[in-house]
Amino acid sequence: MRKNVFRLLAVLRLVLGVLMLLALTATFLDFTGTVAGWFPWLREVQFMPALLAGSALMLVFLLVATLLVGRVYCSVLCPLGVFQDLVRLVTFGRWRDRRFKARPGGPVLSAIQGWTRLGILLGFAAGGFLGLHFTWLDPYAIYARFVSFCLTPLVKACRHADAIAAWADGAEGSFTRVLEVVVPASGFALAAASVLAFIAALAAWRGRTWCNTVCPVGTMLGALAKFAWFRPHIDASSCVGCRLCERICRAHCIHIDVKAIDHTQCVSCLDCSAVCPKGAITWKR
Repeated sequence: MRKNVFRLLAVLRLVLGVLMLLALTATFLDFTGTVAGWFPWLREVQFMPALLAGSALMLVFLLVATLLVGRVYCSVLCPLGVFQDLVRLVTFGRWRDRRFKARPGGPVLSAIQGWTRLGILLGFAAGGFLGLHFTWLDPYAIYARFVSFCLTPLVKACRHADAIAAWADGAEGSFTRVLEVVVPASGFALAAASVLAFIAALAAWRGRTWCNTVCPVGTMLGALAKFAWFRPHIDASSCVGCRLCERICRAHCIHIDVKAIDHTQCVSCLDCSAVCPKGAITWKR
């Protein structure tokens, strides 16, 4: 019974995240402002925009949510996080069928990853103060740049298909408008697409590697999630060591050998509790 509840919650978590991602994408592609009027709060619930805007109420909401149930922001609200989950959903099943076993690293690798996260966070802060702005590694900004530079020109091209066809046939028309539609800022578009492709490759390879190694927001929220009120725990007396939770964990934060979970990396996706055949992973203080 408990396992079915966790399965339902895990599915609902993913569905809610996908809906948030679609709604946010629609607001980026909304040339009339209609969709933005439907979801005016979508940008406000993003961590870095709220921090840079000094939105105390929204920051308190995000921080309290993290202290309550861990990095739920990363698994539901962050567009880049949900994007990685979708990439993993499409690719991981095939790899699993080939007996691919995603195992967490040992203590040495964990220490290296920890120092890497701290170094990137400090570099991110230094870069922001030195003029790179605080959005250069922000997950919301990375996804927004991809949509703006890569997807928006395609949507514009579809909207102006008649004008492009007329120009291609030699009819009189606005050559400038056609160029604006079909020739976007190619350098920016290539950079945005390359970053997202790299993150997608990492997600296909080892799940939330970007979130738990590079993303400064993930590092900051992970430091708080360590003290979350409700966190997943492994009941050593019930665990049979099947390692299904290790294989399904998108954050690679479960260490069955020592019956421990790294709560700084856990993104509260609930997949481990949903897949455990003995109900050994429960949420408690």
